[in-house]
Amino acid sequence: MKKILAVYDGTKYSEHTTRYALEMAKADKAMILGVFIHDVRYSNLAYGYSWDMPYIDYSAIDEAQEDDKKKIALNIELFKNSCTKHGVKHKVHLDKGVPVQEILRESAFADLLIIDSHISFFSFREKNSSPFLKEILADAYCPVLIIPDKYHYFDNLLIAYDGSPSSVHALKMFAYIFPEYTDLKVKIISVNESHSNHLKEGKNAKDIIQAHYNNAEYLVLSGDAESELINYLKLNGDNSIIIMGAYGRNALSRFFHQSISNKILEELSIPLFIAHQ
Repeated sequence: MKKILAVYDGTKYSEHTTRYALEMAKADKAMILGVFIHDVRYSNLAYGYSWDMPYIDYSAIDEAQEDDKKKIALNIELFKNSCTKHGVKHKVHLDKGVPVQEILRESAFADLLIIDSHISFFSFREKNSSPFLKEILADAYCPVLIIPDKYHYFDNLLIAYDGSPSSVHALKMFAYIFPEYTDLKVKIISVNESHSNHLKEGKNAKDIIQAHYNNAEYLVLSGDAESELINYLKLNGDNSIIIMGAYGRNALSRFFHQSISNKILEELSIPLFIAHQ
């Protein structure tokens, strides 16, 4: 039985995180571990004033912490009720600490990590993507599914393939984790800077793709990889999950994959599956 890690801000319940986790758990008969994180770095510090001098109002801090406990307990109950209703095996961990460290630690013991792109520890809508995003995508010990702020039905897989080992690893990992989805429509998207329609490592690529996916089609675009891929996804990304490789080891690969993944998350409301080597 596979283990899906669903990450929540303990004080803010995400129904669409639960729904994505439930859909994928039911497809693969997996167990969901709901990880509810209480970010202790941002414990509410209330300041009062006495003779125009600030002081810490400990009674207000205690009140805020008690309020957080009630919210977390309610959100955990909502998660448990949803899993029970759908007959999905589940467990709960309540982690108190620095969010990125807690998530990375839990990811070492999971097959897939699902996290909401709008979870309050960070925001993809900022001009520059946060360090939180970069650390999770670069350092998670299992594949990551970043989901939009609403649940979107999906029946297509779009695989971003650039001939790199990381892109091949990603398409294999998705098939290993979710063999039930390999019968969906699959489009392999590659971009060449020249006008060639040649698929990089074409013979080898088709061999491994056909070994794992039953309905694969191929599309080779021409031009700048980032802009062409983003433009294609804007027009054709509905009802899809995007699959792509994680940041590579060298600086150029790291920058390239980071740039594209950040653009997808900032400009599109499509689930993004990223696997690490």
